[in-house]
Amino acid sequence: MLVVFVRSIILYLAVLIALRVMGKGEIAEMNCFDLVITFLLAEVASIPMENNNIPMINGIASITGLVLMQTLISFLTLKSRKLNTFLSGKPSILIDKGKIIYKELKKEKVSIDELLEQLRVQGYFSIKDVQYAILETDGNLSVLPSAGYDSTPRENFRHLPLSLILDGNIINENLNIINKDIAWLDEVLKANNIDSQTDVLLCVLDENDKVYIQLKQS
Repeated sequence: MLVVFVRSIILYLAVLIALRVMGKGEIAEMNCFDLVITFLLAEVASIPMENNNIPMINGIASITGLVLMQTLISFLTLKSRKLNTFLSGKPSILIDKGKIIYKELKKEKVSIDELLEQLRVQGYFSIKDVQYAILETDGNLSVLPSAGYDSTPRENFRHLPLSLILDGNIINENLNIINKDIAWLDEVLKANNIDSQTDVLLCVLDENDKVYIQLKQS
């Protein structure tokens, strides 16, 4: 029992030192490569921690090797922008001048629901309030509001913005909230010269009952 306790403390300190050697930036902004290294550190430390038959020096050697590899890669990526882009990726513009870039959503495997959720987390409940949204390499979403965006809390609005169509799919529960049916939605689409709901990337009824529509090819 005492041996396990001591081994755990030593391996914990080894991992802690490894993370400190890699630098604060590696922890604050993890890209795919950094995440893989972190998982591997945890894995190679846990094996000798759980199995006393494995020499502890093996775990420390593995941790040291990973840290050296990470340090080398970090140095090379600082010197080469191409290598940095290859390993870390590059930011993707998901909303450009108020328009959702559908091909970028598909490329990054981000659904409309996920995009709208991240916007709401940052306080943007309507697409019209967003000028640019950029998916950073660490997975965070950076948002630049529209010129006319007012962050002042609103008191006189009828309801929260409701998505009526997401990626060609009608959201029936939201239609029920506003006491409307598919026939009404079809009329709205026809009034905007849209023949089919499948052509619609996003259809939202805002807090003032105004309809915002963006087609997939826009």
